[in-house]
Amino acid sequence: MTTRLMRHLVVMGLLALSTSTSQAQEPVVATSLRIRWESDPPVHGLQTVCGRVSNDGPMSARLVRVRVEGLDERGGVTGRRDGNVFGEVSPMSIGRFCITMNAGAATYRVTIVGANWVAGPESP
Repeated sequence: MTTRLMRHLVVMGLLALSTSTSQAQEPVVATSLRIRWESDPPVHGLQTVCGRVSNDGPMSARLVRVRVEGLDERGGVTGRRDGNVFGEVSPMSIGRFCITMNAGAATYRVTIVGANWVAGPESP
């Protein structure tokens, strides 16, 4: 495994076991997807932003794209990265993501920038 992948797996494990130690936000998206995130303390000039996307709707979301933007004190964008939510986000479930950014932002803005919607299996 690469060091980066191992670092993401460790962060995901810590997310599941610990409470938030940093600022978090939960903006509501116009669809049935909701996002919740937190940022870890910077390490070696990098900062990891991880979170989960909840699906409250009746359709599954595939290839959910998340954008993390680093913001300065005035709200100006200092950096931007896009990433994918791991796997499909089925109805009434969650998907997780972790995106590594350069450290130094005053705060972050995390948004869902896209998803492919898939209808569930039809009943007989």
